[in-house]
Amino acid sequence: MTYGPGAKALLAGVAFAASLAGPLAGSALARTNYAVVVGVTEYPQLPRSAWLVGPRNDALLVRDYLLNQSRVPFEPANVAVLADAVEGAREPTLAAIVETLDAMAQKAGPGDFLYLQFSGHGFQQTAADPATETDGLDEIFLPKDTGRWVDRTQGMPNVLVDDTVGAAIERIRDKGAFVWVVFDSCHSGTATRAAPGDDVQERKIDPEMVGMPAEVLYEGAATRDLLAREAPVESEATSAASTRKGGMVAFFAAQTNETTPEMPLPKGAEGATRYGLFTHTIFSRLSENPSVTYRQLAEGVLQHYASINRTSTTPLFEGDLDVPVFGLELEEFVPQWPVKLAGSGVTIAGGLLNGLVPGTRLAVMEKAGDTMDKAIGFLEVRSADNFTSRLVMAPPPEEPEAPAGEEALAPAEPAAPEATSLRVKTLADIPAGAYARLVETSFDFTLTVARPAPSDTHPERVAMVNAMLDTLAADDTQPMRIALVEPGAAADLRLAVMAEAELPDAGLGAGTLPTLWFLPESGELSLEEGRRPPSITMESDDRKAIGEAIGQYLLRIYRATNLARIGQGSDYGPQEVDITFTLRRQGTGEEVPIETTSLPFGQPGDRVHVRAVNNSGAPVDINVLYIGSDYSITFMGQERLQPSATLDDEFIEFTEGVYGKELMVAVASEVVPLKATLDLSYLEQPGLRATTRGAAPQSVADLFDAMGAAAMTRAAKPSSSRAEKKQRGSVTIFPVRTMPRS
Repeated sequence: MTYGPGAKALLAGVAFAASLAGPLAGSALARTNYAVVVGVTEYPQLPRSAWLVGPRNDALLVRDYLLNQSRVPFEPANVAVLADAVEGAREPTLAAIVETLDAMAQKAGPGDFLYLQFSGHGFQQTAADPATETDGLDEIFLPKDTGRWVDRTQGMPNVLVDDTVGAAIERIRDKGAFVWVVFDSCHSGTATRAAPGDDVQERKIDPEMVGMPAEVLYEGAATRDLLAREAPVESEATSAASTRKGGMVAFFAAQTNETTPEMPLPKGAEGATRYGLFTHTIFSRLSENPSVTYRQLAEGVLQHYASINRTSTTPLFEGDLDVPVFGLELEEFVPQWPVKLAGSGVTIAGGLLNGLVPGTRLAVMEKAGDTMDKAIGFLEVRSADNFTSRLVMAPPPEEPEAPAGEEALAPAEPAAPEATSLRVKTLADIPAGAYARLVETSFDFTLTVARPAPSDTHPERVAMVNAMLDTLAADDTQPMRIALVEPGAAADLRLAVMAEAELPDAGLGAGTLPTLWFLPESGELSLEEGRRPPSITMESDDRKAIGEAIGQYLLRIYRATNLARIGQGSDYGPQEVDITFTLRRQGTGEEVPIETTSLPFGQPGDRVHVRAVNNSGAPVDINVLYIGSDYSITFMGQERLQPSATLDDEFIEFTEGVYGKELMVAVASEVVPLKATLDLSYLEQPGLRATTRGAAPQSVADLFDAMGAAAMTRAAKPSSSRAEKKQRGSVTIFPVRTMPRS
């Protein structure tokens, strides 16, 4: 297996021999589980501007999850934490990290499991052996005692080089242990942040911070072929002993030409702690459903990035991705927790990471295996932290009314008990040994928009934009819901008012007219051809035309962003509805699989082939949509597939124009008797031009309708203990990055 562009970061010399290694030798209970958790916050030999906040919190989050939430046992003595200002932890220096990795290589044995976490700064420097690197650069992780750059031959003192990490991991795998390594760090990234978040910091080191001439990095970057794939250095995987080699999975927060952020999370939570977005997303998705494969976990991470409009960071995933996380047997996960009664309060060992935000409703179940019709009461989350929720009494959920004429077609389901039949009227009525089961979760389709920052150059234009935003937000007739926040606050979309000529990378001939820019969550703005964000050039005072343009832009961004938000996984079992996308290169005819966990590159003339097979035993409607980087939504087609039927067709060809990260969305929905084929073509919309001068759902189908109505909806989460049959569906997102043909 080969690495994707930049995927080699810190793992040179590690061969992902998935076909040669068993997932996990021995049972999850018989093995020993180890962890090394590194979080580097302070860099005493580097400028204070290079220091971070989140890595220490990442280390605490990971440690607490492994010791208290993981479904496999991690003994405290086997979890080594190297982080700043953490009680009982070692300082995250180079010597301490290397020593700890060596100790793990000594301890690990056949069938054991090792989790590795590296949070902090990543960087690049000239390779010790240039022959091993296609761009002449080593990927490095910066421990606490990293020093300033010396010269091209000596580089930076006390850095953890990719070869060192790779060699340590290989020694552990050679012992027969499985390794899962997570790097929440990045290496570069050059886009201008025209509207950054106040609480968001990119884990990025600039060459001048470490005393390195910029050309050392840029010479290598200039020769990097984004379409190339680097092959790993081969390991000793040809002998008979290789069949006993441990498996491996690696999660990378970003490719080598990107950055990754840390920020207060969960977004919008009062007093939120700053974490690495990558680490927090991994453990949030894992907490919501721990019974997944590494591939499914990776898909959940990418879907979350799409849902928050994070377009500038592309996580990368390699290795034995189809192995269950932590090597556990896959089984249907029921989101429920034992109720803990303490005085007058009720708590459960599930919190924000499990998606239990304030207002979430849970049913009180006397026994873990009871069906929902046996609920004896209902609770609601009053407050929550990462791992704990405090609950209060709540009324039972309202049953949705069936549409007229469909009562006879609706599948029979055991209804929730009537309020008068519920035994639990107060917290004191909850019996010992009861469980709190998640019964409703929220899909909030609100688009959070950060206002433009004040401008000394264009104060009147900023005031005009703010007034128009206020009007749109207060207009209940608008087919969208937007929430306005101050400049720099957490947001899905950031606005900025400035002329092209005011940007640091503006060239000759840059425009001088005031322009309203519509920027993604990261606030990045690039003037590179084909990658410019949507904008409105406000050359006139025609408030009506400008206001209408702003409204249309926000509506299209709202719909495209929320379409990505719906991708919440699948109600179908493995391979029941099998959908694959293949990229066919122009000229060569080469076929490149488009996977949910990788980011292939498409160029003008390349075509996308879609194949869907219905193995579910019931008719299924298939819709295919394409979300462009310009917020366009293209309806690629739809078809009803009878059992065992196959859809096999080419749907789209890439053209010149707008480039960037784009999404293909495959929607599968179980057919309701006597209903027409689900048709999502009404979601189609044109993209936004780079400049404009002048002016609670019960099924997947219901979610799309709710999105169009700008609603906060609640949906019942499926549970293996429920006997009812519900209309099944799935939404799967396949990412691709388009770029000009060189």
